[in-house]
Amino acid sequence: MFKKIGVVSRLDIKEAIKLSNEVLKFLSKKGLEVILEEELAKILGLNSGVPLNKLNADLILTIGGDGTILKTCMNIPNPETPILSVDMGRRGYLTEVPPEHTFDAIEECLAGKYKIEEHSKLSVFYEEKFLVDGLNEALITSKTPLKPLYFDVSAGSYRLIEIRADGLIVATPTGSTAHAFSAGGPILETNLEAFDLVFICPLKPIRSIIIPDRFDVTIKVLNEKLGAVLVVDGCYIKELPINSRVLVKKSIHKALFIRFETKFLCRRLSRLVSRM
Repeated sequence: MFKKIGVVSRLDIKEAIKLSNEVLKFLSKKGLEVILEEELAKILGLNSGVPLNKLNADLILTIGGDGTILKTCMNIPNPETPILSVDMGRRGYLTEVPPEHTFDAIEECLAGKYKIEEHSKLSVFYEEKFLVDGLNEALITSKTPLKPLYFDVSAGSYRLIEIRADGLIVATPTGSTAHAFSAGGPILETNLEAFDLVFICPLKPIRSIIIPDRFDVTIKVLNEKLGAVLVVDGCYIKELPINSRVLVKKSIHKALFIRFETKFLCRRLSRLVSRM
């Protein structure tokens, strides 16, 4: 039973803010404790909000799109808090319910009529120091547009490839329908225990490489002059100096999503095709 529910909303859409306020009133009338993300609370004129990295709840309701989900997954203190996602974004590949079904979905959650779907995540390290977990992907690209980087890539103890490319994406199965797909990578089924390595504009023609996620991926950026940029899920950005080493491994944590229907991958593919 969910007794403490967090609400995180996209803040640049009036309809999302309005729905968040309605959700607050709806849950409060049921005697449930509602915790609003800090910026959302301010917009609603309340002083009771908390920063996302301190939002402890039994269930988190996101009202927005995939970006809202990615930000939430990256920042909540308990990374395995179940998330119920309402689609009020541009793409909504990861979301579960349309806004008009929000309150029905909440009722089903409270009645226990749902399933939990687990999504693997990746952990990113720089020079052996942990940086952040991501749900979709880690991207390394050049700080200078149209200037390729020189990558030396290994999986576990196996040296995979040395290659020049504009960038490199290491994606989870969830992230395989995001930037990795746009860069020409394949779509992976959600439950696959794999990483998808996709090269952006490589100088040598090469397809993406799929490896088991039990292997850690080590990426050395060997350029003598060019710096690089690391981006994780579009939320975390770090400049990388020359000769940097980035390690990507399977996270010990998973993202948990509330689902009411099976075959989420089929629905995700349908959304992907219909919104091209």
